Amino acid sequence: MRILALDPGKQKFGYAVLDEEKQVLTQGIETVEKMEEICAVLTARYAPRVAVVGDRTGSKEFSALLQKVFAGRLKLATVNEHASSQEGRRRFLLANRKGWRRLIPLGLQSPSRPYDDYVAVILGERYLDAIGRNPSSAD
Repeated sequence: MRILALDPGKQKFGYAVLDEEKQVLTQGIETVEKMEEICAVLTARYAPRVAVVGDRTGSKEFSALLQKVFAGRLKLATVNEHASSQEGRRRFLLANRKGWRRLIPLGLQSPSRPYDDYVAVILGERYLDAIGRNPSSAD
């Protein structure tokens, strides 16, 4: 089973496709204007069963757009976004900790780019953890 995880925003969104083992198949960030195009490409290439959306900033509007895009072809699920931005920031900094950055504590570093895609990965992992505890919720 593959899932499409989305971190909604008002201007941009993060996306990630994960498999049932939480392996990230792809991830990225795009403008909301390109959401329909990106989702079409990702669903054609990876055939996810579920689109997972964070439940905070812009979630309702984003979910409404997704319902139009997927028109019932893909199950939509929401997942709690609590503290996902902080966790995404930390993961981004750890993944990009090279050279002199290894010497400076993470709390003193700033990301070199938005990290919404890392947040999308976290949301996907949360969903997979939830269905792992309750497999019937995946249907």
